[in-house]
Amino acid sequence: MKSILYIIVLVLPTLTNAQKSHSEFGNWIMVFNQTRVHEKWSIHSEAQFRSYSLDPNTEQILLRGGVNFHLNKSVVCTGGYGWITNYTDDGEIIKDQHTQEHRTWQQASLKNNYGRIQIEHRYRLEQRWINNNKSTNHKDRIRYLLRVTFPFNKKEMVKNALFASFYNEVFIHFQNEPFDRNRLYGALGFQFTDRSNIQLGYLAQTVNKTTKHYLQLAVNYNIDFRKVDSKQ
Repeated sequence: MKSILYIIVLVLPTLTNAQKSHSEFGNWIMVFNQTRVHEKWSIHSEAQFRSYSLDPNTEQILLRGGVNFHLNKSVVCTGGYGWITNYTDDGEIIKDQHTQEHRTWQQASLKNNYGRIQIEHRYRLEQRWINNNKSTNHKDRIRYLLRVTFPFNKKEMVKNALFASFYNEVFIHFQNEPFDRNRLYGALGFQFTDRSNIQLGYLAQTVNKTTKHYLQLAVNYNIDFRKVDSKQ
């Protein structure tokens, strides 16, 4: 019941502003990796290419890395750094950047299984230094994500599982106007191995009461260097 209330509260801003949404689609291509090096430690890395349109028209390039501490099977704490470049909407793959951002971030991720359904709560703090070639502004914000994932043809997320994943994420500033943005996402995915999958999905992102739509392609590929007898 608590998770259902979370969904209602977080989805509401997107539904409220749906009538003002744009019909044009952009796209995001994303690659995520977690390399497990110890029972308690792993390395997070990701790269994202975000486009204003379905054709290549660079909106943002995001590179992010971090170090994970696995408190137990359900709780992971992370600290890391992100490098983000935003580009003008000029119809080019990469042309004129208009801002560059350096970002540090800390998060806690909590996952629990209820039968075949997996529920994730992710809490993230971000410290952002945004440079527009004239000045550098500092902003802090908090993000909360609620994700629900469930396989159709398997009892859990294992090799050859066909699954669906949904999440809603809200971004809150610590500055004058708290609401930054809201992301509502749904996808279908296929689990190639126990540690790798691909997802094709749709994202509605609401910023300043305007909603932009994106098609997303995400690849998750994890590596585990632990000894077999030490794996959880």
